Amino acid sequence: MTFRQFVPEDAEFCFKVRNAAFITKFYEELSPQEVAAGVNCYMPSDYIRMAEKQQVFICETNGQRIGFFTLKRHDYNSAELLLIYLDLKHLNKGLGRTTLSYAEEWIKANWKEVTTFFIDTVIPKYNGGFYKKMGFESNGYVSCDFNGLKVKAVRFIKGLA
Repeated sequence: MTFRQFVPEDAEFCFKVRNAAFITKFYEELSPQEVAAGVNCYMPSDYIRMAEKQQVFICETNGQRIGFFTLKRHDYNSAELLLIYLDLKHLNKGLGRTTLSYAEEWIKANWKEVTTFFIDTVIPKYNGGFYKKMGFESNGYVSCDFNGLKVKAVRFIKGLA
């Protein structure tokens, strides 16, 4: 698997991959209203704007896009994995671990002052176990904003050496 910086032509791909996850995987933990708000939260143009302020990466294998993730620096020593999504055909193949490990290594190499890495998830039953396996610990509840709809989330946090 390889990783590269997002380009505007990737926006539609990011939009479709994230929405597929909301529609086919997240409905067991989220209400229909929350799923709809999540789907409508980021339009393709939002990914382009996001890439102007944050680090957005595309995951590829054999020249095919299979996922993406975004990193957001919050302050001098903390960063957030804002989004991480893989095409549903590529789940359960170890690619999520590879992607998250790459994100951590990128932070360590490029934002050397960052000592705290965190993730807020609105679907902790679905992906909380994955984050725990990756060394994150649950750190309480927060709220995510889906276009004005506040959705309860669990914050997972990890110290970076």
